[in-house]
Amino acid sequence: MNKIANLFKDRILKRGGLNLYSKEDTLKFIEECEKDTVSILGIDGFYITEDSTQPSLANSVDFSGFSMENENIYDLVKSFVGERPENLFFEIIYEERQ
Repeated sequence: MNKIANLFKDRILKRGGLNLYSKEDTLKFIEECEKDTVSILGIDGFYITEDSTQPSLANSVDFSGFSMENENIYDLVKSFVGERPENLFFEIIYEERQ
C-alpha cells in the first residue's frame, strides 16, 4: 500500500474488488495527492446499496489526457467531485511517483 492510500486505509469501502471512498474522503484524498504532486488519472462514481455496486458513467471522468503540469488540474478534479451527489462513492485512479 502506498503512502496516500495508507492514510485512508481505514476509510475504504471494499466492493467487488474496488476501493471506494465517500465524497468527503475523496476530496481529502485529492488534497493529499495535490500536496505530493500525485497524478490523478480518473474518478469513477458508484451508487452503493446493500446488494449492489452500480457504476455511474455520468459521475465518472477520465483525466489521463490532462497534463499534471497544469496547476489547475487539482481544482478541476475537486470541482468535479464537489458537484456530485453526496450519496456517491468514488474510485480514485492515480499514479504515485516512485
